[in-house]
Amino acid sequence: MMRLICRIIGGALCFFGILGMLTPIPFGLILFIIGLLFLIPSTPSAANAVRWARRKIRVFDRVMSAATNRMPYPYRRVLRETEIRPDW
Repeated sequence: MMRLICRIIGGALCFFGILGMLTPIPFGLILFIIGLLFLIPSTPSAANAVRWARRKIRVFDRVMSAATNRMPYPYRRVLRETEIRPDW
């Protein structure tokens, strides 16, 4: 039940975050990242999509890295799951 609630809240926040990014003051980015904090632990496909986006879109990767470094520890742990690790 909690996973379903997290998915609904995360999806809504990401949706409103995308809409908010289209406004002149980009507060939508904050909503989008908070939505991802709900979606990444509850939905494995969301974590895979974020990893894919971080590999392909460098600007997105830089924004996510900056947000990860500024978050408190519990949230930082969630976003670190999607970091790109070099293949050795």
